[in-house]
Amino acid sequence: MPVSNRTLILDGAMGTQLMERGLELPLPLWSAETNITNPKDVLSVHCDYIKAGADIITTNTFRSTSWSYRKIDLSPKRASERAKLSLMKAVESAYNSKASFIAGSITSLEDCYRPDLFPGQSAAEDSYGETLMWFKEAGIEIILFETMGHLEEIEIALKAASDFSKIWLSLIIKDSSHLLSGHSLEDVYVLSADRVGCMLLNCNTFDKSNDALVKFKEEWNGNWGIYPNLGESEPEPDGAMDQKIDDGSFESMIANYMAESPAIIGSCCGSSPKHTVMIRKILDKKLLTR
Repeated sequence: MPVSNRTLILDGAMGTQLMERGLELPLPLWSAETNITNPKDVLSVHCDYIKAGADIITTNTFRSTSWSYRKIDLSPKRASERAKLSLMKAVESAYNSKASFIAGSITSLEDCYRPDLFPGQSAAEDSYGETLMWFKEAGIEIILFETMGHLEEIEIALKAASDFSKIWLSLIIKDSSHLLSGHSLEDVYVLSADRVGCMLLNCNTFDKSNDALVKFKEEWNGNWGIYPNLGESEPEPDGAMDQKIDDGSFESMIANYMAESPAIIGSCCGSSPKHTVMIRKILDKKLLTR
């Protein structure tokens, strides 16, 4: 079943925009606390992306987990309470943006760029189960697992989300055949076949995304999407990057992706509403020439 009757545009980076507003996003919580301390800034970023042409707003919940909050020495009970408050505030901001689609964002328990830190089955089952329970309570219908790079963690996450009818899965990769962890992408496609409504590549550089796209489309037979980061090399764990691709290169490569008719397209770390405007113009031009 198609995601929509046309390509949908996903919003861009949240952390990048919050930092540009002068907010500090220290690890391990990154942007999670801003849902509580600066909800107007979170909503402002969402609204900027909507105005720029985004169809889908992702909740600012990348680190809104008990797992992350326990890292600042909170008790398990207090960590759970604070994480749930962050998540619920994030969902509220997303709803207030009046987006056409809202996707509940969940990522790996540890640093997305370090799949070797995967903490194991028990921790993953507890964390994903709790977070997904909160999303269900908040009325979220679409779950977007983002920047997932470890096969076992993906399998646990998908199993935990079995009560949701709309599950999207975004992958961070090592190359055209492997997750960042080194596990086979073919194995991801097999376990996702009856569970995932849209498979995406995200937070990979444009060079890596370009190299992987043909094989990705051939081996994954369902709806697909793509939202690369803008770095000329991989971003830092907090999303910061020194060198970004220029606007002309961004526009050219997005146009190439759009020609392949993805279900979802967007941009990741380093992006801004300006990039969403460029994507919208490319999509509108394509729709006019149908």
